[in-house]
Amino acid sequence: MHKILVIEDEAHIREIILEILEAEDFAVIEANNGQVGVTLAAAEQPDLVICDVMMPALDGYGTIAHLRNDPTTQHIPVIFLTAKATKGDMRQGMNLGADDYLTKPFTRDELMDAVNARLARVAQQNQKLAEVSQKLEQLEQFDSLTGLPNQLVLGDYFQEALQQAQANSNNQQTNNQQTLISFLLLGLDRFAQVNDTIGYENGDLILKELAQRLTDFVQTVQGVGVVRLPGDEFAVILAPVSREEQALGIAENLLTKVAQPYNVNRKMIPVTGTIGISFYPQANTLDPLRQQASMAMTEAKKEGGNRCKIYVRPLFGADTAKDLQTAGYFQTAWQRKMLKVFYQPRINIRTRKIVGAEAVVYWQDPTGTVVSPRNIAMLADKTGLRLAIAEWLLPIACEQAKQWQQARKKLRMAVNVPPQLFMSPSLLEVISQQIEAVSLDPSYLELEISADTMASQTNLNLMASKLLGLQRLGTHVTISDFGLVHSSGTFGDLGLLALNNLKLDSRLVSNLSQNEPAIAALIQIAGRRKLKAIASGVETEAQIKTLHKYKCDEIQQNISLAPTELLKFI
Repeated sequence: MHKILVIEDEAHIREIILEILEAEDFAVIEANNGQVGVTLAAAEQPDLVICDVMMPALDGYGTIAHLRNDPTTQHIPVIFLTAKATKGDMRQGMNLGADDYLTKPFTRDELMDAVNARLARVAQQNQKLAEVSQKLEQLEQFDSLTGLPNQLVLGDYFQEALQQAQANSNNQQTNNQQTLISFLLLGLDRFAQVNDTIGYENGDLILKELAQRLTDFVQTVQGVGVVRLPGDEFAVILAPVSREEQALGIAENLLTKVAQPYNVNRKMIPVTGTIGISFYPQANTLDPLRQQASMAMTEAKKEGGNRCKIYVRPLFGADTAKDLQTAGYFQTAWQRKMLKVFYQPRINIRTRKIVGAEAVVYWQDPTGTVVSPRNIAMLADKTGLRLAIAEWLLPIACEQAKQWQQARKKLRMAVNVPPQLFMSPSLLEVISQQIEAVSLDPSYLELEISADTMASQTNLNLMASKLLGLQRLGTHVTISDFGLVHSSGTFGDLGLLALNNLKLDSRLVSNLSQNEPAIAALIQIAGRRKLKAIASGVETEAQIKTLHKYKCDEIQQNISLAPTELLKFI
Protein backbone atom coordinates (compact mmCIF):
# COMPACT_ATOMS: atom_id res chain seq x y z
CA MET A 1 0.00 0.00 0.00
CA HIS A 2 1.41 3.39 -1.02
CA LYS A 3 1.72 6.08 1.63
CA ILE A 4 0.84 9.68 0.67
CA LEU A 5 1.42 12.84 2.73
CA VAL A 6 -1.08 15.67 2.16
CA ILE A 7 0.07 19.16 3.26
CA GLU A 8 -2.84 21.63 3.04
CA ASP A 9 -3.78 24.45 5.41
CA GLU A 10 -7.44 24.61 4.35
CA ALA A 11 -9.21 21.87 6.33
CA HIS A 12 -12.11 21.30 3.93
CA ILE A 13 -9.80 20.85 0.91
CA ARG A 14 -7.56 18.56 2.93
CA GLU A 15 -10.54 16.43 3.98
CA ILE A 16 -11.70 16.10 0.37
CA ILE A 17 -8.27 14.93 -0.77
CA LEU A 18 -8.01 12.47 2.13
CA GLU A 19 -11.45 11.05 1.35
CA ILE A 20 -10.56 10.52 -2.33
CA LEU A 21 -7.21 8.88 -1.59
CA GLU A 22 -8.50 6.64 1.20
CA ALA A 23 -11.29 5.45 -1.10
CA GLU A 24 -8.51 4.31 -3.47
CA ASP A 25 -6.84 2.32 -0.64
CA PHE A 26 -3.92 4.68 -0.08
CA ALA A 27 -2.47 5.15 3.40
CA VAL A 28 -2.79 8.89 3.98
CA ILE A 29 -0.98 11.21 6.41
CA GLU A 30 -2.11 14.81 6.81
CA ALA A 31 -0.40 18.03 7.83
CA ASN A 32 -2.05 21.46 8.21
CA ASN A 33 1.11 23.47 7.42
CA GLY A 34 4.51 23.14 5.80
CA GLN A 35 6.52 22.92 9.02
CA VAL A 36 4.49 19.94 10.25
CA GLY A 37 4.66 18.43 6.77
CA VAL A 38 8.46 18.56 6.63
CA THR A 39 8.71 16.82 10.01
CA LEU A 40 6.20 14.13 9.02
CA ALA A 41 7.93 13.51 5.69
CA ALA A 42 11.26 12.83 7.43
CA ALA A 43 9.62 10.57 10.03
CA GLU A 44 7.14 8.66 7.83
CA GLN A 45 9.00 8.51 4.48
CA PRO A 46 5.88 8.68 2.25
CA ASP A 47 5.89 7.53 -1.36
CA LEU A 48 4.38 10.83 -2.54
CA VAL A 49 3.74 14.34 -1.16
CA ILE A 50 0.77 16.49 -2.21
CA CYS A 51 1.48 20.06 -1.07
CA ASP A 52 -0.41 23.34 -1.27
CA VAL A 53 1.64 26.30 -2.47
CA MET A 54 -0.06 29.18 -0.63
CA MET A 55 0.32 28.49 3.10
CA PRO A 56 1.23 30.71 6.06
CA ALA A 57 4.56 30.39 7.94
CA LEU A 58 6.20 27.94 5.50
CA ASP A 59 4.69 27.97 2.00
CA GLY A 60 4.93 25.23 -0.60
CA TYR A 61 8.16 26.59 -2.08
CA GLY A 62 9.81 26.63 1.34
CA THR A 63 8.46 23.17 2.08
CA ILE A 64 9.86 21.60 -1.06
CA ALA A 65 13.20 23.35 -0.51
CA HIS A 66 13.40 21.67 2.93
CA LEU A 67 12.44 18.30 1.44
CA ARG A 68 15.03 18.51 -1.33
CA ASN A 69 17.81 19.58 1.06
CA ASP A 70 17.23 16.64 3.42
CA PRO A 71 18.91 13.45 2.11
CA THR A 72 16.17 11.33 3.69
CA THR A 73 13.37 13.08 1.74
CA GLN A 74 15.04 14.52 -1.36
CA HIS A 75 13.92 11.64 -3.59
CA ILE A 76 10.17 11.82 -2.69
CA PRO A 77 8.02 13.08 -5.62
CA VAL A 78 5.94 16.22 -4.93
CA ILE A 79 2.70 17.39 -6.54
CA PHE A 80 1.90 21.07 -5.98
CA LEU A 81 -1.64 22.35 -5.44
CA THR A 82 -2.21 25.98 -6.35
CA ALA A 83 -5.03 28.37 -7.04
CA LYS A 84 -2.82 30.15 -9.57
CA ALA A 85 -0.69 28.46 -12.18
CA THR A 86 1.14 31.03 -14.25
CA LYS A 87 4.19 29.93 -16.18
CA GLY A 88 6.39 31.79 -13.71
CA ASP A 89 4.82 30.00 -10.73
CA MET A 90 5.18 26.62 -12.40
CA ARG A 91 8.79 27.33 -13.39
CA GLN A 92 9.63 28.34 -9.81
CA GLY A 93 8.15 25.11 -8.48
CA MET A 94 9.85 22.95 -11.10
CA ASN A 95 13.20 24.60 -10.43
CA LEU A 96 12.84 23.65 -6.77
CA GLY A 97 12.10 20.05 -7.68
CA ALA A 98 8.30 19.77 -8.01
CA ASP A 99 7.17 16.85 -10.16
CA ASP A 100 3.65 18.01 -11.14
CA TYR A 101 1.05 20.75 -10.67
CA LEU A 102 -2.69 20.63 -9.99
CA THR A 103 -4.72 23.83 -10.26
CA LYS A 104 -7.54 24.37 -7.82
CA PRO A 105 -10.34 23.50 -8.20
CA PHE A 106 -9.56 20.04 -9.54
CA THR A 107 -11.69 16.97 -10.14
CA ARG A 108 -11.33 13.55 -8.57
CA ASP A 109 -10.11 12.16 -11.88
CA GLU A 110 -7.49 14.91 -12.26
CA LEU A 111 -6.16 14.19 -8.78
CA MET A 112 -6.00 10.43 -9.31
CA ASP A 113 -4.42 10.81 -12.76
CA ALA A 114 -1.65 12.96 -11.28
CA VAL A 115 -1.10 10.63 -8.31
CA ASN A 116 -1.07 7.45 -10.38
CA ALA A 117 1.20 9.01 -13.00
CA ARG A 118 3.77 10.06 -10.38
CA LEU A 119 3.72 6.69 -8.61
CA ALA A 120 3.98 4.84 -11.92
CA ARG A 121 6.92 7.02 -12.94
CA VAL A 122 8.73 6.28 -9.68
CA ALA A 123 8.07 2.55 -10.08
CA GLN A 124 9.39 2.68 -13.64
CA GLN A 125 12.56 4.49 -12.55
CA ASN A 126 13.15 2.01 -9.75
CA GLN A 127 12.67 -0.89 -12.16
CA LYS A 128 15.15 0.59 -14.63
CA LEU A 129 17.65 1.19 -11.86
CA ALA A 130 17.26 -2.41 -10.68
CA GLU A 131 17.82 -3.66 -14.24
CA VAL A 132 20.93 -1.48 -14.63
CA SER A 133 22.28 -2.73 -11.30
CA GLN A 134 21.66 -6.33 -12.35
CA LYS A 135 23.44 -5.81 -15.68
CA LEU A 136 26.32 -4.08 -13.92
CA GLU A 137 26.65 -6.98 -11.53
CA GLN A 138 26.84 -9.43 -14.43
CA LEU A 139 29.25 -7.18 -16.32
CA GLU A 140 31.56 -6.70 -13.38
CA GLN A 141 31.77 -10.32 -12.25
CA PHE A 142 32.67 -12.11 -15.49
CA ASP A 143 35.64 -11.85 -17.80
CA SER A 144 34.47 -10.91 -21.29
CA LEU A 145 37.09 -13.01 -23.09
CA THR A 146 36.96 -16.35 -21.27
CA GLY A 147 33.54 -16.21 -19.64
CA LEU A 148 35.14 -17.09 -16.31
CA PRO A 149 34.32 -15.18 -13.12
CA ASN A 150 36.82 -12.36 -12.58
CA GLN A 151 38.72 -11.39 -9.46
CA LEU A 152 35.69 -9.69 -7.88
CA VAL A 153 34.24 -13.18 -7.31
CA LEU A 154 37.39 -14.40 -5.61
CA GLY A 155 36.16 -13.29 -2.19
CA ASP A 156 32.94 -15.28 -2.59
CA TYR A 157 34.89 -18.42 -3.46
CA PHE A 158 37.15 -17.87 -0.47
CA GLN A 159 34.15 -17.54 1.87
CA GLU A 160 32.68 -20.73 0.41
CA ALA A 161 35.97 -22.53 1.07
CA LEU A 162 36.02 -21.18 4.64
CA GLN A 163 32.56 -22.66 5.25
CA GLN A 164 33.70 -26.02 3.91
CA ALA A 165 36.82 -25.85 6.07
CA GLN A 166 34.76 -25.10 9.15
CA ALA A 167 32.52 -28.08 8.45
CA ASN A 168 35.58 -30.30 7.96
CA SER A 169 37.12 -29.04 11.20
CA ASN A 170 33.98 -29.93 13.12
CA ASN A 171 34.09 -33.45 11.66
CA GLN A 172 37.82 -33.92 12.36
CA GLN A 173 38.02 -32.75 15.98
CA THR A 174 38.43 -36.32 17.21
CA ASN A 175 41.57 -37.11 15.17
CA ASN A 176 43.24 -33.64 15.38
CA GLN A 177 43.65 -33.31 11.60
CA GLN A 178 44.23 -29.78 10.31
CA THR A 179 42.09 -28.26 7.57
CA LEU A 180 43.85 -26.25 4.87
CA ILE A 181 42.43 -24.04 2.10
CA SER A 182 44.69 -24.11 -0.95
CA PHE A 183 45.10 -21.01 -3.13
CA LEU A 184 46.68 -21.76 -6.52
CA LEU A 185 47.97 -18.94 -8.71
CA LEU A 186 48.64 -20.08 -12.28
CA GLY A 187 50.69 -17.96 -14.66
CA LEU A 188 51.60 -18.98 -18.20
CA ASP A 189 55.30 -19.20 -19.03
CA ARG A 190 56.66 -16.69 -21.57
CA PHE A 191 53.17 -15.98 -22.86
CA ALA A 192 54.22 -12.53 -24.10
CA GLN A 193 56.56 -14.28 -26.54
CA VAL A 194 53.70 -16.53 -27.64
CA ASN A 195 51.57 -13.46 -28.39
CA ASP A 196 54.41 -11.84 -30.30
CA THR A 197 54.87 -15.00 -32.38
CA ILE A 198 51.29 -15.99 -33.23
CA GLY A 199 49.46 -12.69 -32.63
CA TYR A 200 47.19 -11.52 -29.84
CA GLU A 201 44.00 -12.84 -31.44
CA ASN A 202 45.45 -16.35 -31.51
CA GLY A 203 46.79 -15.84 -28.01
CA ASP A 204 43.23 -15.08 -26.92
CA LEU A 205 42.10 -18.39 -28.42
CA ILE A 206 44.64 -20.16 -26.18
CA LEU A 207 43.32 -18.32 -23.13
CA LYS A 208 39.76 -19.36 -23.99
CA GLU A 209 40.78 -22.99 -24.38
CA LEU A 210 42.78 -22.84 -21.15
CA ALA A 211 39.77 -21.43 -19.31
CA GLN A 212 37.69 -24.41 -20.44
CA ARG A 213 40.41 -26.85 -19.31
CA LEU A 214 40.60 -25.19 -15.90
CA THR A 215 36.81 -25.30 -15.50
CA ASP A 216 36.68 -28.99 -16.37
CA PHE A 217 39.60 -29.76 -14.06
CA VAL A 218 38.11 -27.93 -11.07
CA GLN A 219 34.87 -29.86 -11.50
CA THR A 220 36.84 -33.12 -11.62
CA VAL A 221 38.66 -32.45 -8.34
CA GLN A 222 35.58 -30.86 -6.73
CA GLY A 223 37.35 -27.53 -6.34
CA VAL A 224 35.57 -24.39 -5.19
CA GLY A 225 36.20 -22.30 -8.29
CA VAL A 226 38.51 -20.78 -10.91
CA VAL A 227 38.89 -17.07 -11.63
CA ARG A 228 40.46 -15.09 -14.49
CA LEU A 229 42.94 -12.52 -13.22
CA PRO A 230 44.56 -9.73 -15.28
CA GLY A 231 46.96 -10.79 -18.03
CA ASP A 232 47.75 -14.50 -18.32
CA GLU A 233 47.05 -15.41 -14.70
CA PHE A 234 44.28 -17.53 -13.17
CA ALA A 235 43.42 -18.30 -9.56
CA VAL A 236 42.07 -21.63 -8.38
CA ILE A 237 40.67 -22.26 -4.91
CA LEU A 238 40.57 -25.95 -4.05
CA ALA A 239 38.31 -27.78 -1.66
CA PRO A 240 39.88 -28.03 1.83
CA VAL A 241 42.60 -30.64 2.34
CA SER A 242 44.37 -31.96 5.44
CA ARG A 243 47.95 -32.00 4.07
CA GLU A 244 49.93 -29.65 1.83
CA GLU A 245 51.10 -32.63 -0.25
CA GLN A 246 47.53 -33.23 -1.38
CA ALA A 247 47.26 -29.73 -2.84
CA LEU A 248 50.69 -30.06 -4.43
CA GLY A 249 49.65 -33.32 -6.16
CA ILE A 250 46.48 -31.66 -7.51
CA ALA A 251 48.48 -28.68 -8.77
CA GLU A 252 50.96 -30.94 -10.58
CA ASN A 253 48.07 -32.76 -12.28
CA LEU A 254 46.68 -29.39 -13.32
CA LEU A 255 49.99 -28.39 -14.90
CA THR A 256 49.88 -31.57 -16.96
CA LYS A 257 46.50 -30.47 -18.36
CA VAL A 258 47.78 -26.95 -19.00
CA ALA A 259 50.87 -28.20 -20.90
CA GLN A 260 48.91 -30.16 -23.52
CA PRO A 261 49.39 -28.38 -26.90
CA TYR A 262 46.68 -25.95 -28.07
CA ASN A 263 45.13 -26.32 -31.52
CA VAL A 264 45.13 -22.82 -33.00
CA ASN A 265 44.15 -22.59 -36.66
CA ARG A 266 45.31 -26.17 -37.21
CA LYS A 267 48.66 -25.52 -35.59
CA MET A 268 49.63 -27.17 -32.30
CA ILE A 269 51.04 -24.49 -29.99
CA PRO A 270 52.93 -25.67 -26.88
CA VAL A 271 52.33 -23.57 -23.75
CA THR A 272 53.34 -24.35 -20.18
CA GLY A 273 52.42 -22.79 -16.88
CA THR A 274 53.76 -22.25 -13.37
CA ILE A 275 51.76 -22.48 -10.14
CA GLY A 276 52.41 -20.81 -6.80
CA ILE A 277 50.55 -22.29 -3.81
CA SER A 278 49.63 -20.72 -0.47
CA PHE A 279 47.49 -21.99 2.38
CA TYR A 280 44.94 -20.76 4.85
CA PRO A 281 45.33 -20.45 7.85
CA GLN A 282 49.04 -19.69 7.37
CA ALA A 283 47.63 -16.52 5.81
CA ASN A 284 44.26 -15.70 7.32
CA THR A 285 42.78 -13.40 4.66
CA LEU A 286 42.53 -13.43 0.88
CA ASP A 287 45.01 -10.64 0.05
CA PRO A 288 48.02 -12.19 1.79
CA LEU A 289 47.08 -15.59 0.35
CA ARG A 290 47.22 -14.10 -3.12
CA GLN A 291 50.46 -12.23 -2.40
CA GLN A 292 52.16 -15.33 -1.04
CA ALA A 293 51.07 -17.47 -3.99
CA SER A 294 52.37 -14.76 -6.35
CA MET A 295 55.77 -14.77 -4.65
CA ALA A 296 55.94 -18.57 -4.84
CA MET A 297 55.02 -18.47 -8.53
CA THR A 298 57.66 -15.80 -9.22
CA GLU A 299 60.33 -17.91 -7.55
CA ALA A 300 59.23 -20.99 -9.52
CA LYS A 301 59.46 -19.06 -12.79
CA LYS A 302 63.00 -18.00 -11.91
CA GLU A 303 63.79 -21.69 -11.60
CA GLY A 304 62.64 -22.29 -15.18
CA GLY A 305 58.86 -22.49 -14.94
CA ASN A 306 56.57 -25.41 -15.72
CA ARG A 307 56.54 -26.39 -12.05
CA CYS A 308 54.66 -25.89 -8.78
CA LYS A 309 56.03 -24.22 -5.67
CA ILE A 310 54.58 -23.87 -2.17
CA TYR A 311 55.11 -20.53 -0.47
CA VAL A 312 57.57 -20.69 2.43
CA ARG A 313 57.57 -17.80 4.89
CA PRO A 314 60.98 -16.10 5.25
CA LEU A 315 62.89 -16.46 8.51
CA PHE A 316 62.25 -12.90 9.71
CA GLY A 317 58.60 -12.74 8.66
CA ALA A 318 58.98 -10.15 5.89
CA ASP A 319 57.82 -11.15 2.43
CA THR A 320 60.63 -9.32 0.64
CA ALA A 321 63.64 -7.38 1.80
CA LYS A 322 62.67 -4.50 -0.48
CA ASP A 323 59.17 -4.18 1.03
CA LEU A 324 60.59 -4.29 4.54
CA GLN A 325 63.19 -1.68 3.65
CA THR A 326 60.62 0.66 2.04
CA ALA A 327 58.34 0.39 5.06
CA GLY A 328 61.32 1.19 7.29
CA TYR A 329 62.23 4.25 5.22
CA PHE A 330 58.62 5.45 5.38
CA GLN A 331 58.44 5.07 9.15
CA THR A 332 61.71 6.98 9.51
CA ALA A 333 60.42 9.73 7.21
CA TRP A 334 57.34 10.06 9.45
CA GLN A 335 59.40 10.20 12.62
CA ARG A 336 61.73 12.83 11.15
CA LYS A 337 58.78 14.91 9.87
CA MET A 338 59.86 14.53 6.25
CA LEU A 339 56.35 13.97 4.87
CA LYS A 340 54.60 16.88 3.15
CA VAL A 341 51.02 17.72 2.23
CA PHE A 342 50.44 18.38 -1.47
CA TYR A 343 47.20 18.85 -3.40
CA GLN A 344 45.64 17.17 -6.42
CA PRO A 345 43.48 19.69 -8.33
CA ARG A 346 39.76 19.07 -8.79
CA ILE A 347 38.35 20.57 -12.00
CA ASN A 348 34.84 21.29 -13.24
CA ILE A 349 34.76 19.29 -16.46
CA ARG A 350 32.50 21.78 -18.25
CA THR A 351 34.17 25.09 -17.33
CA ARG A 352 37.69 23.59 -16.99
CA LYS A 353 38.15 25.71 -13.84
CA ILE A 354 39.66 24.42 -10.59
CA VAL A 355 36.92 24.07 -7.99
CA GLY A 356 38.87 22.29 -5.27
CA ALA A 357 41.69 19.92 -4.41
CA GLU A 358 42.36 16.78 -2.41
CA ALA A 359 45.03 16.92 0.28
CA VAL A 360 47.43 13.99 -0.17
CA VAL A 361 50.65 12.90 1.52
CA TYR A 362 53.72 13.60 -0.59
CA TRP A 363 56.93 11.61 -0.07
CA GLN A 364 60.04 10.86 -2.08
CA ASP A 365 61.82 7.66 -1.05
CA PRO A 366 65.63 7.68 -0.61
CA THR A 367 66.09 6.97 -4.34
CA GLY A 368 64.22 10.18 -5.19
CA THR A 369 61.13 8.34 -6.49
CA VAL A 370 57.82 10.02 -5.71
CA VAL A 371 55.58 7.43 -4.04
CA SER A 372 51.95 7.52 -5.18
CA PRO A 373 49.19 8.40 -2.65
CA ARG A 374 47.74 4.88 -3.03
CA ASN A 375 51.09 3.27 -2.18
CA ILE A 376 51.59 5.68 0.70
CA ALA A 377 48.23 4.56 2.11
CA MET A 378 49.41 0.93 1.86
CA LEU A 379 52.66 1.81 3.64
CA ALA A 380 50.72 3.68 6.32
CA ASP A 381 48.58 0.60 6.89
CA LYS A 382 51.60 -1.71 6.98
CA THR A 383 53.40 0.49 9.54
CA GLY A 384 50.29 1.19 11.64
CA LEU A 385 50.48 4.93 10.92
CA ARG A 386 47.23 5.42 8.96
CA LEU A 387 45.28 7.11 11.77
CA ALA A 388 48.23 9.17 13.02
CA ILE A 389 48.90 10.49 9.51
CA ALA A 390 45.23 11.35 9.00
CA GLU A 391 45.16 13.28 12.29
CA TRP A 392 48.31 15.16 11.18
CA LEU A 393 47.01 15.93 7.69
CA LEU A 394 43.50 17.13 8.64
CA PRO A 395 44.47 20.36 10.49
CA ILE A 396 46.99 21.25 7.77
CA ALA A 397 44.31 20.84 5.12
CA CYS A 398 41.80 22.88 7.15
CA GLU A 399 44.33 25.69 7.61
CA GLN A 400 45.01 25.73 3.87
CA ALA A 401 41.29 25.78 3.14
CA LYS A 402 40.93 28.73 5.52
CA GLN A 403 43.63 30.60 3.61
CA TRP A 404 41.75 29.99 0.37
CA GLN A 405 38.55 31.17 2.03
CA GLN A 406 40.20 34.40 3.22
CA ALA A 407 41.62 34.95 -0.27
CA ARG A 408 38.05 34.57 -1.61
CA LYS A 409 38.97 31.54 -3.68
CA LYS A 410 36.00 29.22 -3.71
CA LEU A 411 37.90 25.95 -3.50
CA ARG A 412 36.70 22.89 -1.61
CA MET A 413 39.34 20.99 0.33
CA ALA A 414 38.90 17.21 0.13
CA VAL A 415 40.41 15.05 2.86
CA ASN A 416 40.36 11.26 3.07
CA VAL A 417 38.85 9.82 6.25
CA PRO A 418 40.54 6.46 7.00
CA PRO A 419 38.53 3.52 8.40
CA GLN A 420 40.02 3.95 11.88
CA LEU A 421 38.73 7.53 12.13
CA PHE A 422 35.37 6.86 10.49
CA MET A 423 34.64 4.03 12.93
CA SER A 424 35.74 6.10 15.92
CA PRO A 425 32.94 7.30 18.29
CA SER A 426 34.67 10.71 18.34
CA LEU A 427 34.53 11.21 14.55
CA LEU A 428 32.13 14.16 14.60
CA GLU A 429 33.93 15.77 17.53
CA VAL A 430 37.32 15.52 15.78
CA ILE A 431 36.01 17.08 12.56
CA SER A 432 34.09 19.79 14.42
CA GLN A 433 37.13 20.75 16.51
CA GLN A 434 39.34 21.11 13.43
CA ILE A 435 36.77 23.32 11.70
CA GLU A 436 36.39 25.53 14.78
CA ALA A 437 40.15 25.71 15.40
CA VAL A 438 40.68 27.76 12.23
CA SER A 439 37.16 29.25 11.97
CA LEU A 440 36.69 27.49 8.65
CA ASP A 441 33.45 27.75 6.74
CA PRO A 442 32.55 24.00 6.79
CA SER A 443 31.20 24.17 3.24
CA TYR A 444 34.84 24.46 2.12
CA LEU A 445 35.63 21.03 3.57
CA GLU A 446 34.87 17.77 1.75
CA LEU A 447 35.31 14.48 3.59
CA GLU A 448 35.99 11.36 1.52
CA ILE A 449 35.05 7.95 2.93
CA SER A 450 35.96 4.97 0.77
CA ALA A 451 33.22 2.65 -0.48
CA ASP A 452 35.11 -0.31 1.03
CA THR A 453 35.05 1.37 4.46
CA MET A 454 31.29 1.88 4.21
CA ALA A 455 30.70 -1.62 2.88
CA SER A 456 32.54 -3.09 5.87
CA GLN A 457 30.17 -1.48 8.37
CA THR A 458 27.89 -4.00 10.06
CA ASN A 459 25.68 -1.39 11.76
CA LEU A 460 24.12 0.36 8.77
CA ASN A 461 22.00 2.67 10.92
CA LEU A 462 25.09 3.89 12.75
CA MET A 463 26.89 4.46 9.45
CA ALA A 464 23.94 6.45 8.06
CA SER A 465 23.83 8.48 11.28
CA LYS A 466 27.53 9.36 11.02
CA LEU A 467 27.16 10.47 7.41
CA LEU A 468 24.15 12.59 8.32
CA GLY A 469 26.09 14.07 11.25
CA LEU A 470 28.96 15.07 8.95
CA GLN A 471 26.57 16.71 6.56
CA ARG A 472 24.81 18.57 9.37
CA LEU A 473 28.18 20.02 10.37
CA GLY A 474 28.01 21.72 6.98
CA THR A 475 30.72 19.69 5.28
CA HIS A 476 30.42 17.93 1.95
CA VAL A 477 30.54 14.13 2.09
CA THR A 478 31.92 11.95 -0.72
CA ILE A 479 31.89 8.19 -1.17
CA SER A 480 35.24 7.52 -2.84
CA ASP A 481 36.92 4.64 -4.70
CA PHE A 482 33.48 3.60 -5.94
CA GLY A 483 33.51 0.71 -8.43
CA LEU A 484 31.10 -1.72 -10.00
CA VAL A 485 31.28 -4.01 -7.00
CA HIS A 486 29.70 -1.26 -4.90
CA SER A 487 26.73 -0.55 -7.18
CA SER A 488 24.38 -2.91 -5.33
CA GLY A 489 24.12 -4.47 -1.89
CA THR A 490 24.84 -1.96 0.87
CA PHE A 491 24.67 0.86 -1.66
CA GLY A 492 21.54 -0.31 -3.44
CA ASP A 493 19.93 3.07 -2.73
CA LEU A 494 22.56 5.79 -2.38
CA GLY A 495 19.75 8.35 -2.24
CA LEU A 496 19.02 7.30 1.34
CA LEU A 497 22.56 8.16 2.53
CA ALA A 498 23.71 11.67 3.39
CA LEU A 499 26.14 12.05 0.48
CA ASN A 500 26.99 14.85 -1.90
CA ASN A 501 29.42 13.22 -4.32
CA LEU A 502 30.33 9.87 -5.82
CA LYS A 503 34.00 9.49 -6.71
CA LEU A 504 34.90 6.73 -9.16
CA ASP A 505 37.70 4.30 -8.43
CA SER A 506 40.79 5.67 -10.22
CA ARG A 507 41.54 2.19 -11.57
CA LEU A 508 38.44 2.47 -13.78
CA VAL A 509 39.79 5.62 -15.42
CA SER A 510 43.31 4.21 -15.87
CA ASN A 511 41.88 1.52 -18.19
CA LEU A 512 39.12 3.66 -19.64
CA SER A 513 38.70 1.90 -22.99
CA GLN A 514 37.80 -1.37 -21.28
CA ASN A 515 35.80 0.20 -18.46
CA GLU A 516 33.88 2.80 -20.49
CA PRO A 517 30.46 1.03 -20.19
CA ALA A 518 30.94 0.65 -16.45
CA ILE A 519 31.96 4.30 -16.03
CA ALA A 520 28.92 5.45 -18.00
CA ALA A 521 26.61 3.34 -15.84
CA LEU A 522 28.14 4.56 -12.56
CA ILE A 523 27.87 8.20 -13.63
CA GLN A 524 24.24 7.53 -14.51
CA ILE A 525 23.64 6.08 -11.04
CA ALA A 526 25.20 9.18 -9.47
CA GLY A 527 22.95 11.41 -11.57
CA ARG A 528 19.81 9.50 -10.62
CA ARG A 529 20.68 9.93 -6.95
CA LYS A 530 21.51 13.63 -7.43
CA LEU A 531 25.16 13.09 -6.53
CA LYS A 532 28.02 14.83 -8.30
CA ALA A 533 30.12 12.32 -10.23
CA ILE A 534 33.88 12.79 -9.78
CA ALA A 535 36.52 10.87 -11.73
CA SER A 536 39.96 10.60 -10.13
CA GLY A 537 43.31 9.64 -11.62
CA VAL A 538 42.67 11.60 -14.83
CA GLU A 539 45.79 12.19 -16.93
CA THR A 540 44.90 12.68 -20.59
CA GLU A 541 42.68 14.88 -22.73
CA ALA A 542 41.13 11.75 -24.25
CA GLN A 543 40.00 10.64 -20.81
CA ILE A 544 38.51 14.08 -20.14
CA LYS A 545 36.56 14.02 -23.43
CA THR A 546 35.13 10.57 -22.68
CA LEU A 547 34.12 11.55 -19.15
CA HIS A 548 32.56 14.77 -20.46
CA LYS A 549 30.56 12.73 -22.96
CA TYR A 550 28.95 10.77 -20.12
CA LYS A 551 28.27 13.97 -18.12
CA CYS A 552 30.80 13.47 -15.38
CA ASP A 553 30.76 16.60 -13.18
CA GLU A 554 34.35 16.90 -11.98
CA ILE A 555 37.75 15.33 -12.57
CA GLN A 556 40.72 15.01 -10.24
CA GLN A 557 44.07 15.18 -11.94
CA ASN A 558 46.75 12.63 -11.17
CA ILE A 559 49.35 15.23 -10.19
CA SER A 560 50.36 16.38 -6.70
CA LEU A 561 51.17 20.08 -6.34
CA ALA A 562 52.50 22.25 -3.55
CA PRO A 563 50.07 25.04 -2.49
CA THR A 564 52.02 27.70 -4.38
CA GLU A 565 52.09 25.53 -7.52
CA LEU A 566 48.36 24.92 -7.32
CA LEU A 567 47.59 28.65 -7.13
CA LYS A 568 49.34 29.20 -10.46
CA PHE A 569 46.59 27.19 -12.16
CA ILE A 570 43.68 29.05 -10.58
